[in-house]
Amino acid sequence: MQIPRLDGFFSSHSDANAFVSIQTEPATIFVEDLRGRQGLSFDFIIDNRGAEDLDLSFMKAAAYDAEGHLLAYRYANRNAVGPSGIDTLGASCIPGGETVDVYNPFHEWPADLLIARLRYTFTFAQRESRREIYVGDVQVNPKRYEQRVDLHLPMRGLLTVMDAHDYLSHHRRFAMSLVRHVTGGTFAVNFSRFGFDFSVLGEDGNLARMDAEEVSANRDFHFTDIRRSYTHGAPVFAPAAGVVVEAADDLEDMVDRPFDTDLAIKEGRIHDIAGNRVIIRHNAREYSHLFHFRQASLAVSEGESIEAGQYLGEIGFSGTATVYAHLHYQLMDGPDFMHAQALPVQFSDVTLVRGAERIGLARIVPETGDFLLA
Repeated sequence: MQIPRLDGFFSSHSDANAFVSIQTEPATIFVEDLRGRQGLSFDFIIDNRGAEDLDLSFMKAAAYDAEGHLLAYRYANRNAVGPSGIDTLGASCIPGGETVDVYNPFHEWPADLLIARLRYTFTFAQRESRREIYVGDVQVNPKRYEQRVDLHLPMRGLLTVMDAHDYLSHHRRFAMSLVRHVTGGTFAVNFSRFGFDFSVLGEDGNLARMDAEEVSANRDFHFTDIRRSYTHGAPVFAPAAGVVVEAADDLEDMVDRPFDTDLAIKEGRIHDIAGNRVIIRHNAREYSHLFHFRQASLAVSEGESIEAGQYLGEIGFSGTATVYAHLHYQLMDGPDFMHAQALPVQFSDVTLVRGAERIGLARIVPETGDFLLA
């Protein structure tokens, strides 16, 4: 039987005068082992060097094995009644002379596909003339990250993952071309590409202590006082042994006013978006970053060697903790979260709660909306 190729559908042709350049973000792309799927968290930065606006009208992806055989394909175009698949990408118009971020919609593939290479093709239409411009050969060679450190959840009790790093998560949707521009390159990477926001659930199943009237009126985490959250003041524990390379708890908890990101950029203290924080070196290439501790709550100091499960401090509302109290966690290959590479994460010995069911898992990548016992 003939091996499927679809050469016409995935032509490698690129217009010689395309005046469009496309780069992946980040440059190193990791495969993440999800439940029954493999995740590929990366996006595209598209630079329109022409004067005329471009509309992205067709985007295709092809997955190949090590021998070059086509395994599967995906595509998005404007064939829809109402908003099309293209309109989910974050930006589908690239203004003349500008650079935009386009979020990769083909971010998950079946777990049993042995993907060695991915190829992406883009078709643009000039806004005025409607002339099509074709960029047909953006190559991606993902690699599987082998985590060395054995990590455990840094909190105890019944937790929920308010935000992981799926396609719709705020951790994923960093427009890095814009961020680099407004911070003068200080903010060089999306540190939270594989990040998690963990919150505590009370015995009543809620995020905060609320009376009946508050429960009925609470649609969008509109807590009257963030300090009534079950997460506020919750203890945090070291996810693994290591050495504390940074410990900061002098920033105020933003319980009465939001963090002023523009002012932080202007004053050269963009690192304060993390709030009070602990960064732990586990080995030469793996560092745990834990953000949004309560002011003056840390029980560890810089240079201290710590054990797995050791008490670190309390969760507060420092930095850009947004609208709900949480502990932000991420793993990186260095201590400077503005420049280090974000790494995929798996946690050990976690119980996944599904209604009345309790599922013990040796390893898990938590996902948005999960309930976990630790």
